[in-house]
Amino acid sequence: MQLKRLGLGLRFDFLTAASEREHARQAFEEIFSVLTLSELEGLLIYGGQDPLTDPAENVFLAVIMGGSLSAMRRIYAKLSADAAIGMYLAHTHPFIENNRLLQWKDDSFYGEVQKDGTLRGGDGTLDGLTVPKKHGRRRPVGKGIKVLFAPDSYGALSSEEAIKRLSVAARRHFQGVKIVPVPVTYGGQGMVHAMVTASEGAYRAAKITPLVPDGKSSAGYGVLYGKTAVISLADILPQGLEITSSLNAGEVIRRALDEGLREIVLGTAESMIRDCGMGCMRALGVRFYDADGAELKGAAEELARVAAVDTEYLHPGLQEAQLTVINGGVSQTPDEYAEDARRFRALVAEAAGVPMEDCTGVGGLLCALGGAKRVNGVDALLDAVDFNRLLQGVALVVTGEMRLEEASFSDGRAVPCVLARCAARGVPAAVLAGGVSETLDEAHLGSAGVAALISAPMTGEEAAERAEELFDTAADRMFRLIRIGRDVEKIGAPKPPRQRDFTEMYLESLKEGKE
Repeated sequence: MQLKRLGLGLRFDFLTAASEREHARQAFEEIFSVLTLSELEGLLIYGGQDPLTDPAENVFLAVIMGGSLSAMRRIYAKLSADAAIGMYLAHTHPFIENNRLLQWKDDSFYGEVQKDGTLRGGDGTLDGLTVPKKHGRRRPVGKGIKVLFAPDSYGALSSEEAIKRLSVAARRHFQGVKIVPVPVTYGGQGMVHAMVTASEGAYRAAKITPLVPDGKSSAGYGVLYGKTAVISLADILPQGLEITSSLNAGEVIRRALDEGLREIVLGTAESMIRDCGMGCMRALGVRFYDADGAELKGAAEELARVAAVDTEYLHPGLQEAQLTVINGGVSQTPDEYAEDARRFRALVAEAAGVPMEDCTGVGGLLCALGGAKRVNGVDALLDAVDFNRLLQGVALVVTGEMRLEEASFSDGRAVPCVLARCAARGVPAAVLAGGVSETLDEAHLGSAGVAALISAPMTGEEAAERAEELFDTAADRMFRLIRIGRDVEKIGAPKPPRQRDFTEMYLESLKEGKE
């Protein structure tokens, strides 16, 4: 690499193994959709496999080289502020500066940005890509247009991965479009990252007690708009293990309450938790005693010893907080703990004054003892990220799922929740589906607020292997058709008469009067 003045590297974490050329074009399509010629003219463009990470991790490093300190700061500010680019960037050290770029020896030179926005002098990888001018004829198509993506998952293709691919398709045809990503999740792993991405929130860390040797001593949670904490048990608890205590879940909730947050959204994917939520509630102040009056620590093996439940020291913040529990898999009690779990729930129910069936798992105990509210579906998540506010100024919303059928429009699913909010605000919505049931009535789609439906046959064994390719093709087809419709309206619609300036008309009348 020709180290010329200052440089900035962006580490892109791509979805699948692909050639350097494919990675480069996707990365710089995103970069050039945000930056303009006034910021990039004369700069050198490099790229290649990131030398600082394992090749198996599939991280691509895009480098912009040759600018002044102030110019590189402006570029950094614009790229870091774009939510769609942020979804692509590697989570660890996404931006790299000069001192680390010096270690790179096997980079590829893609060219120098010319006055007309093209790249010249490179190896041809980015031939055909141009940097748009800020004003004039080369003003990027789509500038000022805002599009929101909120799809469900498509089989193995997660909601976040689908949004990344939709972003590539959208910016291929509408280079200057602004993307608003809203990944859809149902409370499991990745929920915190999805909601922080949607709301441009912040991450926090809480100290926790390691539950296994060399286990985690801290756990993360998200904060949205400075007031709402987002916590997912799947992100906190060790994966692939039978968890004998839910203590860590309570510790993170307590940390959020101590921070002063009074709105908490909790995802309870707790199928491997064995203590029925005892550890979580102990961390929040509930005391459990055995028959001899000894206090218990809160673990599955202690369920048989619980003889009394004391809620006097329950964290006071729980009474003030609005805690929403999103249904996940409830804890599956092993046979050896089944009778102990039943007795434990009966004791908790007696202390809380609620039916025993309401005291199942972490979510059940939080509802029974902490006043939490249990909900189904994604509506709670859309409320937490203030989806209605995100819709302001949006010209199009794209949602969808693997197979669209009548059951897709039942309560709690992503597609009907998103469409209902779009219809209420009059925002056009398009649905991209991996398949459509033959029994689904076209009239039903219209009444649900669907402005357009694009289907890609991604179901079936052979199609499943090509799901990513088929999804990309369908997304490209959708935005190609939208671009054609825009061009047809622009060319074919009659132009309004030019509005004459009042001053000009007045001067003309004076001139005519003199004549």
